[in-house]
Amino acid sequence: MENPNELYNLFQSLSKSLNTILKCLVINPYDKKLERFLYSLEKIRFEIYEQVRFLNNTCYDNKIHFIDNNYKANLKDNVLSLYIPEKLPNLTNRSSYAHKQIIFNIAEITKPYERLFYDKFVIIVIKIFDKRKVWDVDNRTVKPIQDGLVHGGVIKDDNLFNCCYMVQGFYCDTPHIEVSVLEADKILNFIDNNLPDINK
Repeated sequence: MENPNELYNLFQSLSKSLNTILKCLVINPYDKKLERFLYSLEKIRFEIYEQVRFLNNTCYDNKIHFIDNNYKANLKDNVLSLYIPEKLPNLTNRSSYAHKQIIFNIAEITKPYERLFYDKFVIIVIKIFDKRKVWDVDNRTVKPIQDGLVHGGVIKDDNLFNCCYMVQGFYCDTPHIEVSVLEADKILNFIDNNLPDINK
């Protein structure tokens, strides 16, 4: 069982890490100390999140509400729509705590829709909104979105027999992600009927 003081210990670690960086008179964005602090901050943030999940699962009274309350899931006309208030990690940052947090949060909010598309072939439409005028969509990893849907039981797997996806990027002052999950048949039929056969 988790130490009941673990949450307090995590905040102590966060305070110690913050005090270390605040001792610097000038914070240089290229300083290794800042890089270590940001890594530590992300790690502790994820551990706090995990501890809160543990407490919520063991203490049914007075549950702690997450910072992930802005995550939304909605089903309408057999389309599952997700709102993810995060920046999607870069391909080079696939093992980050932000990556894991997106997976767990999606799995959490999609619990009411478990097995919705379990035996269906789906298309996952991903719209990425970022506060930059020019950026490369293909530098972002969509893996945490697909993994979150698998962990939540919405889809059976994210292999080629269960899903495909499309991604589009947009500019927005508030970075976030919008996801739509739906049966792929109609969309794929439209694509197949309107694209030329390159084998001819």
